[in-house]
Amino acid sequence: MRQVIITKEPVTLIGNSAILPKDLVKRLEDGRKAELKHQLAKVSNPDSCKINPAPWHPIKGNRYQAVFYWNEENTPEIVDQNYKTLKNQKLSMDSQITAKLIFVQIGYFMKDEELVGTRLNLKGLQVVHENRTIMFQGQTDDNA
Repeated sequence: MRQVIITKEPVTLIGNSAILPKDLVKRLEDGRKAELKHQLAKVSNPDSCKINPAPWHPIKGNRYQAVFYWNEENTPEIVDQNYKTLKNQKLSMDSQITAKLIFVQIGYFMKDEELVGTRLNLKGLQVVHENRTIMFQGQTDDNA
């Protein structure tokens, strides 16, 4: 079963990537094993199927850079520290936001390429900021 994951501490999301701590990645690795097993069960010949790399990779220290995905028609909900929705705010590759991320890891199977993998789908984020300034789409929002 897919878990909804919320980062314990705020992380900085730059575009679609963020740095995650090792303990969180350990949870993701455990979930990835289960998702890949589920996806491989759908394949007619699992031995010939390729597995895409995880959507994270180690960087220095006990930290990992992770890549997140979202659907442009159904963008992640963005709330402030009081759980109030920040209206008219959308994520972009220019966004830089310090927030607690809410996401799920889902598996996928690309039948035509005989390829399986997992991705991190960003569902929402709770913005955490000290100076009341957030960068969205390259613009500053001082009213957040």
